[in-house]
Amino acid sequence: MIHTTLDTFIVARIMPAMKRFVNREKAIIIFASIFVIVAVFSWTQETIEEEKPHAADSLFADSLAVIEILQSDSLTYVADSVDYQVENEIIQLSGNTSVTYHSSIINADTIMIDLKKEQAFAKGKSYLQDGSQNMLGKDICYDLQTKWGLVTSGASKFDKGFYYGTEIRKIDDDTYDVDDGVFTTCNALHPHFYIKSKELRFYRDDKFVAKPVVFYVNHFPVFGFPFGTFTLKRGRQSGIMVPSPGWNNRKGKYLENIAYYFAYRDNADFTLALDYYELTGWELGFRSKYKQRYVQNGFFNAILQKKIEGPQISQYEWNIKSRHHHDFGNKTTFDMDLNFISSKRVWEGSEDLDERLAEKITSSMAFKKPLFNSTLYISADYTDDLENKTKDITLPSISYSLPSRPIYEIFVNDIDNIPDDVWWENFSYSYRVKATHEGDINDSTATIWDVLYDDTIGPDTTYATGNQHNAGVKHMASLSYSYKLKGWLNLSQSVSGNEAWFDRDKNNVKFVRGMDYNSTSVLSFNLYGMRALPGFYISAMRHIITPRLSFTYRPDFSENDRFYSFGGIGVSSTVKSRKVSFSLGNKWQLKLAATENKKERKINDFFNIDSSISYDYEQDNGFSNISHSLKLMPSKISFGIMDISTNPKGNFSQATYDLDVNGWDPRDWELGVTNWDFSLVSALKLSGDANYVDYFPLAKNEFDSGDFFGSDSIDIETEQTITTLEELDELDKEAKNWAFSVSHIFKLNKAQYAIDEYTSNLRMSVSARITKNWAISYDNYIDLETNELISHNFLITRDIHCWKMTFKYTKQGDYWNYKFQLFNIKLPDALKFRTSDNS
Repeated sequence: MIHTTLDTFIVARIMPAMKRFVNREKAIIIFASIFVIVAVFSWTQETIEEEKPHAADSLFADSLAVIEILQSDSLTYVADSVDYQVENEIIQLSGNTSVTYHSSIINADTIMIDLKKEQAFAKGKSYLQDGSQNMLGKDICYDLQTKWGLVTSGASKFDKGFYYGTEIRKIDDDTYDVDDGVFTTCNALHPHFYIKSKELRFYRDDKFVAKPVVFYVNHFPVFGFPFGTFTLKRGRQSGIMVPSPGWNNRKGKYLENIAYYFAYRDNADFTLALDYYELTGWELGFRSKYKQRYVQNGFFNAILQKKIEGPQISQYEWNIKSRHHHDFGNKTTFDMDLNFISSKRVWEGSEDLDERLAEKITSSMAFKKPLFNSTLYISADYTDDLENKTKDITLPSISYSLPSRPIYEIFVNDIDNIPDDVWWENFSYSYRVKATHEGDINDSTATIWDVLYDDTIGPDTTYATGNQHNAGVKHMASLSYSYKLKGWLNLSQSVSGNEAWFDRDKNNVKFVRGMDYNSTSVLSFNLYGMRALPGFYISAMRHIITPRLSFTYRPDFSENDRFYSFGGIGVSSTVKSRKVSFSLGNKWQLKLAATENKKERKINDFFNIDSSISYDYEQDNGFSNISHSLKLMPSKISFGIMDISTNPKGNFSQATYDLDVNGWDPRDWELGVTNWDFSLVSALKLSGDANYVDYFPLAKNEFDSGDFFGSDSIDIETEQTITTLEELDELDKEAKNWAFSVSHIFKLNKAQYAIDEYTSNLRMSVSARITKNWAISYDNYIDLETNELISHNFLITRDIHCWKMTFKYTKQGDYWNYKFQLFNIKLPDALKFRTSDNS
């Protein structure tokens, strides 16, 4: 406590003495030297921006007569008492001391400045902050002349962990020695684990090296190394990655991820990695990704494997994956997606179920460019059927189209001055050209030249077991007239023709030409019916009926059967036809009433029924079969924790001349069904939240708890801020800590039904957080027709504060795999233990 008499003495006698005997500029320099300590000992890399703290409140603040505040330039200090020894040139600040210089802050119980020796001392609990960096300690000493400093019982924080030391010494501008150094990512007051070293040297913003290095769990030494080094650089850094050793029955001893990582500026990175397995071989992998905003992005991955199958027997397998997107501006883009493998065996050890079950892989390239008010497309596709050992290639495919547009655009420059009632306003035209080369590769031993262009006759003396390539160009043009009579009756008339050039025909005649044309007349209209249902969840229903009558004429083009048809290149080879067609479309649309949580909604095309029939005057029995299609497309239905979705659809056809619907009893009807198929895709999901209470919360260290200065401490933790919709979605996903889902695919047709076969696949998954720290998930894939479990896997996870443990087991046929991992949440690549096995 400071008495009034002492306050008067300081103000009347000591302060004037300071002005007479102390050079103000020297005092400022000495005060500023305190904050060099921060730069010296701020060996963390945590970026924290906090407001300047206020002066600490004292239990005796109300009884204080005066608070000394000295401000010179940007230097400010606050204390309960200020004592200046004139003869010794010493300034002592005591009680809730806080000193600020520019962006630097120091809080301590006592700060003493020796102006004569140019030394500064902070005693007791001390907190230092320099901009974004901070440090805690007990006693701090600093010498301005030698730039030597020392902190006892120091502690600091960087972006992923914490450091402690009994004594920290600066030996040059960016190098420090730490005695009894401790590193951990655990924020508990008593860390669950830490790495301890007797001697530790810290290189600011670079790394620290230590000897010896001992890993402790619950203060018990687990293992140690004579020497260790750890990087402290932030962001992407080139260097050697930490490999993962292990052993299992199938692979023997192994060492995975012997890798080098190279970061190229801010746009790309590359990883070259080797996995070595004592009994089964090795895998060499190259992974890269790149991104240049608004210009290009993609990745390139390659794998080369050596699989040992027995003594002196081995097989090499490879896989190449690449994806690239390039934006040239003006809506001109290039996209490439490549996937090539030597055989399916390359995915035998994959944890991705879709890869292991894959029957086909595809590669594609596409170039798109605006041209003459339309778009030019150039593309290539390659499909590899891994099960049947066949391949299909399209290289290249070029197409350009002018969609339907008014014909007057060709002849009139000023479209705005065209009268609305001219007779030729409703005429339109369209044009499309396509050129392509396509290969059908059925020989499993085909070379790259066979895939690209070589034709080969198969063992059965046909292309069906060999390799066949075709190339051609096709022009498609049409002229049409459309009109709406009385505002409701749609009339249209069109004439269209196709011309195609082929590299050869089926008789092996080179460079041949074929053509076809036809004309079509169409009459259609819509009928609407509306029914309001007030007071119901379905508030309104609309029924739309669309009758359509058409007539098509096509001459005899049966001679065109000598031409191939491939990749959209081909011409009609039908006989003469004069066909009248009739179709009837039915659509039901719904309006759902608003609820407390949702606005009014519409479901378009909730239910569709389409029927059609045709009659050809050139045929003896001119009527075609009657075709029907039914489709139900409701939106997802949600009831609290339950979401339901279903999509049934079916098709069936009837022989017109076999229909017998006499009488009113449907059981006596003969519907003449010739063929039918049905499919049903359904999904059910239940999910919800469960609240867990932490009955025994862990005490946090002084950085996270803010207890170093009690209620006056600066909170150095920043609050989580949601800045994107993706982050908000992730929070929503995490909130659902239990879920159960079932999806079912059922397919059946007349031929399958006749032999008692069908397609029925079921996928189920369940996940739940059993407790605050334990979670489990399970999913499977079942073929219900054969009652066979295609695959299943389960995953168990355990959160161990700053660590996580996972165990995953996968089974697919004769293949099984398990993986156990224990890794640090903040440093999963550096601090990780794992083992796995498969067969």
